[in-house]
Amino acid sequence: MNLQTIAIILTTRYPKWYRGKLRSIKHTDKVRGDIALQTIHAAQKKGYQVLVADGKSSKTFRKELEKIENITLIKKRSSHKLKAKRQLIKAFVKKPEVKIIILTEPEKLSLITDCIPLIVNPLLNNHADIVIPKRNESLFQKTYTSYQYASETEGNLLYNEILRANGLLKPDEDDLDIFFGPFALINTPQVRSLFLHLKSNILFKNSTTHFKFTDEYDYFPVVRALKKGLQVRSVNVPFSYPPIQKKNEEKGPKELFVEKRKNQRLSILIELLYFINFMQRKK
Repeated sequence: MNLQTIAIILTTRYPKWYRGKLRSIKHTDKVRGDIALQTIHAAQKKGYQVLVADGKSSKTFRKELEKIENITLIKKRSSHKLKAKRQLIKAFVKKPEVKIIILTEPEKLSLITDCIPLIVNPLLNNHADIVIPKRNESLFQKTYTSYQYASETEGNLLYNEILRANGLLKPDEDDLDIFFGPFALINTPQVRSLFLHLKSNILFKNSTTHFKFTDEYDYFPVVRALKKGLQVRSVNVPFSYPPIQKKNEEKGPKELFVEKRKNQRLSILIELLYFINFMQRKK
């Protein structure tokens, strides 16, 4: 396997990151920024192509990124995550050597160190167009905070129920670990178009409802792929949550993180329902 055919796409934003040792476990930007730098170094050392879009991180963090050799660093033009990732995907259109694009959060260090071969195998063997990694259940429960494990387990259950109720996922197909976040796609025009041609901030209207999609999450292209009958596959991976990040979310602003997980679950599920309705109306 030629690792240069695999591209890792990351977006970073750590406005309160600082150099040196961690001064307090409550400093979330420092904790996450340090993990992100480890992730980027690990991907670069393994030989993957790495493209990072940074938006509004501290100048010191930006300088640390600039020190890393053999990565492509650009300034993120949009605060919307999906728009920023579309900006990055477009950068690979003129790179025919890139066969697989992996989009992940920069704090997911274990994905780079432990999981990439398992994720890309179905894509390299033409068994999938998009791969959604699925966390090993034991490691998921053991390494995540209890509240995130409970929230995302329930969120995945409901998300997959909605997909099946609308004929987008067959009863015998594996559940998708949507709330994990990362996914990989084969770099073909058909698959890229799902990510590049979906407009941001779609406004849904009917006689009683006005709803604007936040474009905060990456899931609409995956749902479109399911609708078009493309091969979306689930692959089990031995992902472990970084211990220091778990500690930060338990000892730091815990109430904020608990509320964030609840809001994420609710918004992702509501947006899925509206987006399915939107696709049906587009017919």
